[in-house]
Amino acid sequence: MKKVSVEPMSKKSIRLFAKRFREIFGLENVLYFPIVQFIEWCLPQLDLNYEIVPITEMGGAYGVTHTGKNVMKIREDVYIGAISGNPRDRFTLCHELGHYLLHTPDRVSFARGDVPAYMDPEWQANTFAAEIMAPFHLISKMSVEEIADKCGMSMTAAQIQYKKCHNIA
Repeated sequence: MKKVSVEPMSKKSIRLFAKRFREIFGLENVLYFPIVQFIEWCLPQLDLNYEIVPITEMGGAYGVTHTGKNVMKIREDVYIGAISGNPRDRFTLCHELGHYLLHTPDRVSFARGDVPAYMDPEWQANTFAAEIMAPFHLISKMSVEEIADKCGMSMTAAQIQYKKCHNIA
């Protein structure tokens, strides 16, 4: 499989992008990002379609976003899990939204050798998912447990976001 590179984005620029995105939709002060409702109600307004796909069709992938075709494919069990509030599945949907918003075809190219994190589309989508789910300005005074509970994140994701927020290595 060929390595892919995208235009560089820092953690800070992704954080600001996610914050602005939440503001556009009036969600800047909402702790629990309503990703399922967002996909169902708002994606069509962004000219992005979504498909719920059987597990057998997706293989090992939880979700795939084709920005050139404006379609997000979501594995059926992941979508059902996100509806039920499963943190891992919610993160996956936010991650796929990040791919759509950040990785338009004109920003993606094939890479040779190692790709630094700030140019890695998976790192960028993960960073976006964490920032859209647990924005810095809302979680700065929260514990890891509060972040996980109030933002609908796994403990692992909440811990990572907590450390980023508090500059802990």
